Amino acid sequence: MAAQHGSGSEGTEPETLRLLMLGPVEAWLGDHRLDLIAPQSLAVLAMLADDPGRTLSTAQLSARLWDDQPPRSAANVVRNHILTLRRQFDSHSSAGAGAAWLESTHGGYRLGLPVDVDVVTVDGLITAAESDRRAGANTEAEAKLNAAHQLWRGDPLVGLPGPWAEQKRARLHRLHSVLREATITVALDLGRYGAAVAELQALVVAEPHTERWHELLMIALYRGGRRVEALEVYRNARRILADELGLEPGPDIIRLHQQILAATSLISDTAHELRADRTPSTSTRPPAQLPADIADFVGREDLLRELVQTLDTDADHRPVIAITGMGGIGKTTLAVHLAHRVRHRYPDGSLYLDLGGMDEHPRSTDMLLAVALRAIGIEPGEQPPDPAERTALWRRTIAGKRILLVLDNARDTAHLTPLLPDTRTAAVLITSRSSLAELFGARLVPLDVLTSDEAWTLLEGMVSAARMISEPDAAQEILHACGHLPLSLRIAGARLATRPTWQLTTVAQRLADEFGRLSELTIGNTSVEVIFRASYRRLDPELARAFVLVAFSDAPDLSIAAITALLDRDRTEAERLCETLVDLGMLQTPELGRYRYHDLLRLYARRVADAAHQQEWPQALLRLVDFYLASAKNIVSMRDPGLGIDYYAETRAAGQKFTNERQCTVWAMTERFGLVALYRQVAESTDARTRTLAVDLALSLAVGGDVGEHQPQLARALAIVSRAAEADGDRQTMGRAQLSTAMAQLIGMGDLSVVGALRRAGTVLREVGDRAGVIITEVILGTAMAYQANPDAAVGHFRCAIEMQSQFWDGGEGISWATIARVCCEARRWPEAIDAAERALTIGRQVGSLRIQSMALHELGFATLHCGDPVTARALCERSLDAARRDGRRHQEGWALARLAEVMLLGGDAEAAVPIAAEAVRALTEVSAPVRRVQAMQVYGDALSATGHRDEAELVLRKVAQSSQRMGLTASASAELTSTRST
Repeated sequence: MAAQHGSGSEGTEPETLRLLMLGPVEAWLGDHRLDLIAPQSLAVLAMLADDPGRTLSTAQLSARLWDDQPPRSAANVVRNHILTLRRQFDSHSSAGAGAAWLESTHGGYRLGLPVDVDVVTVDGLITAAESDRRAGANTEAEAKLNAAHQLWRGDPLVGLPGPWAEQKRARLHRLHSVLREATITVALDLGRYGAAVAELQALVVAEPHTERWHELLMIALYRGGRRVEALEVYRNARRILADELGLEPGPDIIRLHQQILAATSLISDTAHELRADRTPSTSTRPPAQLPADIADFVGREDLLRELVQTLDTDADHRPVIAITGMGGIGKTTLAVHLAHRVRHRYPDGSLYLDLGGMDEHPRSTDMLLAVALRAIGIEPGEQPPDPAERTALWRRTIAGKRILLVLDNARDTAHLTPLLPDTRTAAVLITSRSSLAELFGARLVPLDVLTSDEAWTLLEGMVSAARMISEPDAAQEILHACGHLPLSLRIAGARLATRPTWQLTTVAQRLADEFGRLSELTIGNTSVEVIFRASYRRLDPELARAFVLVAFSDAPDLSIAAITALLDRDRTEAERLCETLVDLGMLQTPELGRYRYHDLLRLYARRVADAAHQQEWPQALLRLVDFYLASAKNIVSMRDPGLGIDYYAETRAAGQKFTNERQCTVWAMTERFGLVALYRQVAESTDARTRTLAVDLALSLAVGGDVGEHQPQLARALAIVSRAAEADGDRQTMGRAQLSTAMAQLIGMGDLSVVGALRRAGTVLREVGDRAGVIITEVILGTAMAYQANPDAAVGHFRCAIEMQSQFWDGGEGISWATIARVCCEARRWPEAIDAAERALTIGRQVGSLRIQSMALHELGFATLHCGDPVTARALCERSLDAARRDGRRHQEGWALARLAEVMLLGGDAEAAVPIAAEAVRALTEVSAPVRRVQAMQVYGDALSATGHRDEAELVLRKVAQSSQRMGLTASASAELTSTRST
């Protein structure tokens, strides 16, 4: 079938261009096939032939060849293809034929000769066959359809590049489906049911998502007397659509199913209507497929308000928002709630797709595109089979539409990228457990657990305010056990709501059992453990090992250096593993270089540990403790030179490296509570060496002055370790553990009752020949005696330590002399104090210890004041404070501040003393040094009183008296300053 489209130039008689698109593309002029090899040349000819007589601009041709980003040379490339086509025309006609038949017009090109396209021929044959069928001439219709099949030589437009070819292929695939449908329909009219069934069964296998094939197969079987099989086809079609696309059958096949059930004769009148529409159609009704909004949405108000404002805007560029986080944290709930809040701003509809990213077999992109296209009115049978063409059709169809798309449960960026619209008018909400860090240009919204108030409100809304108020402590325990995770709270709340007679206390007690907690957080088919399992399934063996082994540690969080040691991997690999787990929503990173678990994920990790993981954990724990001890020894070498580290157990790890005193302090403060948890785990370990390393770790940090609010927990943990070492028969480790426990109780808690325990520890350490342990015991006994205002006993213990230290290490001797200086100052023995302080200062300078220098300087300053030189005294104390701050230990700074304030006060500058004393109190409160804090508070109260702030002073001094009485400080010790001032 040809059409005349211009005659060309005078003297050049136009021939008919025959273009074959239904298979490999061929172009013929009469009996001559054009020799066109370049696919783009064929594509340009096909585009012009598809619109014969119409001018196509260079820009139009470029856009059809190269998507949205044609090369800079696109115009030249198009001109070259035009020249190639003209030469072909010239070679098969006469010179000048090419320019005449392929004309240059203003800004473009036009094909000016008759065109005969096989697509038009096939379309005409189908139309004529339908007319024959309606007239009852089925034999004639069959002949025309057979002729159309003869023209179909294979996949259309094979090898042609560009978006135009993709779109054209999609339309031609639909045309082929129409041809096959017409042929089957005529066969049914002719009563050839067996042949139709065979053909349709093959089509159902090849294109299972095309409902029309199932529908026609049902008709063929029913009319062939096979009603039961026809009903089975419907059931199979429904299963395929539900399982693979998450869709229900369409209205036509449902109506047909009902007719077959009723054995109605209407089927013969209505079933064979040929679908006249041969191009993909779209529904006129916008999709509205959001899941139901949650009625009791709780929390995230600020975030919700911000995201609503982002999506509610009339901006030219609609956003892509990716909500990420661990399983059960409420990503889908937030996304759906947000979508409902803004859907009125998207008149072209709202579409929800569950990508099934956490399923064992996530839904394929091809399947998801089929669902998305059907949602906007393009049935599966109308969709191109090629994934790239299907993606192009999806993006082309929603181009320019103001539509809201919710892509829920994406596995990763690659999973969802084909579904992202290439348009500025559509908004996209994505949820994923992966971080989607590679989704450039998107607004990433990582979710955290609910706040305490939000968690309470959520549980209260399900359980009732009355029950929560009647058992507030149990309610808080439930919130804590659920980790403020929305899913776990909803499960616990649902169980309580459906069991109104249950006591919250009972539920809290059941959830307190870590071994059974995950089992408790299950109701019906909803389970926290199942949610976590979906994430764990994605891990390869190395990731699974890291996930489990790191979770075995009870530390609240771990540094990457510690994890490197625990996993026995190099730092780069350990960091890769941790960051991958973070990206998968299975690990959290509260700050750069540190990692932690949600409590429930930690429990799950331990629950899925296999035999190999459990067998490796004791060695992993040993590696971790070894790393920490090596790090602590590095701290000693950095800021306490002269103390030595040879008396601590040998370590294999290099440990954390430090370049200044500040780093040492930050590390010790950061790791405190993690180490307390570590000591408790070590106590339960079966490995004696791990215990030895852990006890030396505790002792080294205590000797280094690590005090803080963790001291009570530390003392309890070390007491357990001591008993475990005793059970091992390791008396040295037991003695050192007892010593470390007593130090935590005395210095960190102000417990003066530990003197007996110190003496017993010293006896054990003497018996096993632990000289370093005995020296430390003598120093701590001297400190205890000083706290009890017994200077002679205190000095005796310190001198005993000095005698042993002189043969052991110089740095320890310096600390002992500095402490003797303080004891002598408290006893107002000024010459002895000055002598001891000067000895300490000399040693401190020799070994390079800022700690010893600071201690010596502030005691030397205090003694100098009482020798009548307040100016020098104040200068010495200021130098002490400077050294303490350079040393980096907050408690050392607090000591120096307290002495400086005292010197200012006693030197007559009470106004200057007040803020210095206040800072000293703050410092010694932060590090939990109760005895020293009481002494600083005494200075502060006296300074306030001296400046006329008597009410404030009375309040502070009352607290001093109460604290002194509680700790058992003697009257002379607690009233030291008052007596000293009066002197």
